[in-house]
Amino acid sequence: MAAPPRAAAPVAAKAGARVGQSVVRAGALSMLALVAVGGTRLVHGSLASRATDRATYGLIGIMLAASMVASLLLPGGLSSAIAKFVAFHRGAGDPATAWAVHRFLSRAGVAASLVLGAATAVVVQRVHDLGAVDTVSLAVLTTTYSVYTLDKAALYGHGLVPQYARIELGSSLLAVAATVAVVATGEGAWLVPLCLGYGVFVVLGRRQLRLRRRAEGGPGGGRFHRREIVTFAVLGSVGTLASAGFLQGTQLLAGQFTDPSEVAYLVAAVALIAPLYFLPRALALALFPAMAGAQGAGDLSAVRRQVDVSTLALAVTMTPVFLLGLLAAPLVLGLFGGSGYAEGAEVLRLMLCAAFFGILQVPSVNALASGPPAQARTPVVSAVVGCLVGLGVIWLTAGSMGASGVALGYLVGTVVTATIPVVAAGRIHRLAWGPLLFRCVGLLVVGVLVARLDALRSLSWPAAAAAVGVLVLAGLVLRRDLDRLRDAARAHRSSGRAPAPETA
Repeated sequence: MAAPPRAAAPVAAKAGARVGQSVVRAGALSMLALVAVGGTRLVHGSLASRATDRATYGLIGIMLAASMVASLLLPGGLSSAIAKFVAFHRGAGDPATAWAVHRFLSRAGVAASLVLGAATAVVVQRVHDLGAVDTVSLAVLTTTYSVYTLDKAALYGHGLVPQYARIELGSSLLAVAATVAVVATGEGAWLVPLCLGYGVFVVLGRRQLRLRRRAEGGPGGGRFHRREIVTFAVLGSVGTLASAGFLQGTQLLAGQFTDPSEVAYLVAAVALIAPLYFLPRALALALFPAMAGAQGAGDLSAVRRQVDVSTLALAVTMTPVFLLGLLAAPLVLGLFGGSGYAEGAEVLRLMLCAAFFGILQVPSVNALASGPPAQARTPVVSAVVGCLVGLGVIWLTAGSMGASGVALGYLVGTVVTATIPVVAAGRIHRLAWGPLLFRCVGLLVVGVLVARLDALRSLSWPAAAAAVGVLVLAGLVLRRDLDRLRDAARAHRSSGRAPAPETA
């Protein structure tokens, strides 16, 4: 008599383990690539700040911010839609529809990128009286960066993460070399190196996508819900514009509300907090397609597990980093742009606090955005509400506080933006994050208070002792959370080593 079929649970567990391992691999590769991207921006900003005066560096930051904000108007939402729906249909076993969705969204994105590139250059040229080289460079940068976001999302959606990492590393090295050349020649074309890096990425990325499509037999059309995809793309554009656009927009707002020399403080702060987003962005790049694929396969338990462990990992690993950043703000600014930048330490500390909340929300936002339309709207609503609240605070405080008022408005807006999706995801997946987040925020408050001591304004033994003391306190407060994270890591490794279940 034949043995009865075994339960599907072991097979599902094995599939879940494979998904977890792929997320870890993709996250590690993404982290490497994002270090290259952030390092490029950091080198570019540091060299530019040292080779120019603060007013000129502020203008460079305004041009970069304008290109970033423009790329979020529509390409940002289209790239999110590519990452979600390409992975969703692949998770559902329908690559033909995945390629059809990619083609539809990519064509719309390229058209939007060309229009936005020209429009951004015209607007900024009229407001800030740019020269011909800067105007053309800004148009090219906006266009290439917008298409770059589309193609990066497509590479992730189609599972080409190793190829993406290699291309990102190569194009970043090229941009750094070009920046050094600009400094050496004294040409002052500060946007050209970034245009070159993003342009090369687009060429090489599209080549990899063509090769993948041919390898799969050139799958053609597939039927998909165009209205749902367009709605998601529009909502995604609104959400990213209100969140990431708000961050970049702080530099534009500073140009309107503060002295030109103070704009440089915000430009430097935005450049310096960028590396702190490496881990969460790498995690998001890997998580979002994985969650969308799990949603397509109907595996909601995988989504719950991923958002829980990811939030725990970010809270435990990033809190000590932010504490050190708060204490070392004057020193870091001095190393970045020179002694004159150390006066902007208060601005950097406010932006660090804002980045802390922005980072903690990343897994929750991805879990909600990868879900059904009702859930996907929550991060958009929270981002819009937070942006409006933050703009209100800036309007009230920037006139008297200058750049610090702009940073304070961004902090308040980000707290509002982050709270809503974290609470929503916690309730949907029945996760008790309250005590963990309370401990992390409490440590952050302690760090802010300690950072204001006069003894921490320079590199000294009291400053080093304070840093060690704060880290020890963080270790004690987060001890149980560290144990839980280690247990999760051991469970993941055990699932990866477990032998395949019998099928007889």
